[in-house]
Amino acid sequence: MWRASFDKWHPMVPVAYSAGIIALAMFGICPSCVGVSLAGGLLFLLLTQGVRAALAKLRWQLPLLLLICLINPLYSAMGSTLLCKVGPFRVYTESLAYGAVMGALLVSVLLWFEAAASVVGQDEVMELGGTLLPSVTLAVSMVMRLVPQLVRRARDARTVAEVTVGRRHGMNEALRILGVLLAWSLEDSVERSDSMRARGWGAGVRRHVYRSHLVRRRDVQALLLLILLFALSAFGVSRTLLGWRFYPRMQGTASPALLAPYVLLALLPSLALLADRLGGKERP
Repeated sequence: MWRASFDKWHPMVPVAYSAGIIALAMFGICPSCVGVSLAGGLLFLLLTQGVRAALAKLRWQLPLLLLICLINPLYSAMGSTLLCKVGPFRVYTESLAYGAVMGALLVSVLLWFEAAASVVGQDEVMELGGTLLPSVTLAVSMVMRLVPQLVRRARDARTVAEVTVGRRHGMNEALRILGVLLAWSLEDSVERSDSMRARGWGAGVRRHVYRSHLVRRRDVQALLLLILLFALSAFGVSRTLLGWRFYPRMQGTASPALLAPYVLLALLPSLALLADRLGGKERP
């Protein structure tokens, strides 16, 4: 599988990369930085899950982007370029652009969170933090598992509803499926809690991991390289943000030299995956 390209590294390498790229994606609120983050997340999604899966995810992410873009001018009537009037509201170009950038930022962060969840498994998370922070690490691993689990269960509940009562759409059907998911999740959490208590969770001083990874020289070198790349990217992003403003008038430019480390950082997992595929290390 494609994940074999990342399993050859110690878990601290993909975890450090995921934490850094998500932090930069969240704080880079300007069109150029958001564009770089969004392009890197989309490319990785296309390479790992294919075009059909990427379009299925964008089918609900793009309307979310559009919704934020349209709502922001109604609540933040700021700017110097009046675009139009909608009843008592004034829509400015700057507010519309800011909403579009914020919507794209949210989509890019969601893409990078999904990429992190696909690269870093629960075993790796438990290995890195299970000894120092067992409760926090367990909570993080459970949250990483919760979203895909709810999606699968919603699909199963919808399939059962279509088979038993016929194909129905609407608010009532959606609320009924939501109630089934909530009841299912609550029952599952109670069973998991009883199982953990019966197995002695918290009774031992030191937690053991299912699979232990050795820190090799190349892992340390990769981590140092990531730290250097993160530092250069953070400097470039901060300098770009200082030179850009939305209000009262959009102005500012993005220097390609400053954003070059950030571009390389955003494309790094996709480039590594392509290098492994072209090198014949992965078979479909």
